[in-house]
Formats: sequence, C-alpha cells, structure tokens
Amino acid sequence: MTSKVLSKRSTVPGKVPTTAQIDLGELAINTRDGKLFLKRDNGNGTFTIVEVGSPQAVASSLGLGAFAYGAVGDWTVAADANGTLRFFHDVVARMRLEPNGNLTVSGDITAFGAP
Repeated sequence: MTSKVLSKRSTVPGKVPTTAQIDLGELAINTRDGKLFLKRDNGNGTFTIVEVGSPQAVASSLGLGAFAYGAVGDWTVAADANGTLRFFHDVVARMRLEPNGNLTVSGDITAFGAP
C-alpha cells in the first residue's frame, strides 16, 4: 500500500506562508503561482520565508542579498547560479556584471565622479 504525502498549500495568487504557519524543514506550495517555500533559520533567533528556486533565492545563496533580484519600473536585476548579475530594461539585457569584476554594457556609457 502506498501513502500520499502532501505539503501545505494554497491556491490564492500571491499568498506566501508566514513563519508561524510552517515548521523548519516543512515545505509549502502555492499551486496557483507555482511557487515553493520553506522556513529559513537566520541563525540569530529569527526566521524568514524563502521562495525555493527563485532568482532571489539563488542570489541569496550566493551572498548577494535582497538587491540581487527585483524590478523597478521597467528595470529588472537578476543573478544567475554563477553569481553574474544581469540588468534588463524592457526585457532586453543592458548590462552584465560577473563575479570576477568584468562589466559588459550595451549602449552609451556616462560616468560621474571619476577620480
């Protein structure tokens, strides 16, 4: 006889579990958004909810923090598994910053405050 194991789940778009709703090691799924979440122990007595596999989660695992993924207006910043930051405007790649410091920019460059 087989057993079915189900994680906590929601069908409400945009719903993310709270730290009070799931235990450490437990997974929660938003079946409407197709997102998987877990509870993270921050090591200082606090806990946060992390989206597993998202660009933000990948960036966080690389030590890039909250800056590494986000959208501001028509700009999107994302980090890949190699630690490269990619900057997009209107879904077009405009700039790439690699972990070794190499910066690739498309278009004109204007610099301010040069020494």
